Amino acid sequence: MARLGIDFGTTNTVVVCCDRGRYPIVPHVAETAIGRVVREVFPSLLAYEHDSGRFLYGPDAERCMSRANGNGRYSIIRSVKRLLREYVGGGRIATTVHPGGFDTVEVLTGFAAALRDSVLRAGLFDPDEPLQAVLTWPANANGAQRYVTRACFKAAGFEVLDTLNEPTAAAIEFADRMAHGNRTAARTLTTSVAVFDLGGGTFDASVVKIDGTHFSVLDAAGIEELGGDDLDVMLARMFAERLRTDLDALPWLQRELLVRHACHQKESISSGAVRTLAIVPSDIGLRGPTCTVRVAAYFERVREAIAPAIETLWSLVNGAAARAAGIDSERLGAVYLVGGSSKLPLVSKLLAARFPGVRLVMTDKPFSATAMGAAIHSAEGVVLHDLLSRHFGVIRLADHGTREYFAPIFHAGTRLPPRGAPPVEARVEYAPQHNIAHLRYLECAGFDERGHPALGVRAWSDILFPYDPSIPVEHRLACADIVHRDDLAEQRVSEVYSCDSDGVITVRMRRRTDGQERVYEIFKS
Repeated sequence: MARLGIDFGTTNTVVVCCDRGRYPIVPHVAETAIGRVVREVFPSLLAYEHDSGRFLYGPDAERCMSRANGNGRYSIIRSVKRLLREYVGGGRIATTVHPGGFDTVEVLTGFAAALRDSVLRAGLFDPDEPLQAVLTWPANANGAQRYVTRACFKAAGFEVLDTLNEPTAAAIEFADRMAHGNRTAARTLTTSVAVFDLGGGTFDASVVKIDGTHFSVLDAAGIEELGGDDLDVMLARMFAERLRTDLDALPWLQRELLVRHACHQKESISSGAVRTLAIVPSDIGLRGPTCTVRVAAYFERVREAIAPAIETLWSLVNGAAARAAGIDSERLGAVYLVGGSSKLPLVSKLLAARFPGVRLVMTDKPFSATAMGAAIHSAEGVVLHDLLSRHFGVIRLADHGTREYFAPIFHAGTRLPPRGAPPVEARVEYAPQHNIAHLRYLECAGFDERGHPALGVRAWSDILFPYDPSIPVEHRLACADIVHRDDLAEQRVSEVYSCDSDGVITVRMRRRTDGQERVYEIFKS
């Protein structure tokens, strides 16, 4: 039975397996025009072939970029995971590639199935051997992203043992690193770490207290719109400026090639020896002499984008939750930098300035640290104490329906139950003033001075539930059917919200007078 840790990344997906106390990366073998190529990453790419309507994933999609032409045979969607942001109520990913968009479950299940096939082709496991996996996702992933990711990997044939927030998985790998791979020593390690995870699509941060096999997440936050992809586009725009063109005005293929070239150039900076970045226009089908961008100029451009991530981490380390555990910026064990874009020298420089005297530890596994932490968890079952990083609540009516307000149900910082434990619950009971409930749910990262949702507000699935006992609970309802009713004051209604170990929330709506009820998975389309 294979035990795996899977980091479903925005740019690349990495799989690490458990092998008798060792945690090697699963290689991905691909046949190319230059022969067999073995890589440690599975590109998080999707190619759509317009003629056949079929999808290609990973290395197969990557090769389509070189075969794409002006006739538009293929369309490449980079960063498949990032498309989860566009998940809408009908269960579709909105995209300009196809007018109707793509079915979310179909696309992500196809990707997970292609990944599973690639894992099996590595030859490390028997084809009939069950693939048991611990999945990771961003700490600030919302319920929809969590639900869909877990469901799609299960549908693709993985046995999902558990799920972890990416910074939590990185903290587990950090403990292994501090113990120099000695798992016995790692089980006795006591320290604290602030994880700075700047990946391909998102930024995540967590403050984790480590006490042997117990990992307690004290606080967590993130920036959904900040990642290596964004830094690539910034450099691509600088190249476009030197080429006297507009990046967004370029034909699709040329824009993709320019952004991809910018990504490779950005990654070359990590050595610290590169001072100038260059592009040969003919490489992307343009004319003109070689153009250059100074690394110092690029850093000036991206500094403003990276600064909020530094401040987010500082706020967590010096926040109330960390202080209650005896941790602040002066008593923190280390800041651990993971994620490919964390290797940029500018990141370390800014962190060192904000956290003077704190040890900065740069992972030697920027692309695999998260997957390795998940693999260690899959084999050893470390005890996790995680939390919600976003507020969850519902829009309700007040003052006889004349005013709306946001009613939090689970606040950010709510402790998630351990795997297998009963879910965390919240209950509400009231007398309705309408014949049908229209419950609109939101997630947010914070509130403004009036207590209204702010910072990363995401609206998710609405629920229509009949308060009127004459309407069956399974009846198809519409907002147009809602009317004010003063005669339903005796019809008590209860809402019971359950939050499981993955942070996925369900609600049980019940009419107390006749006992009729219905359970909704709030983020399920």
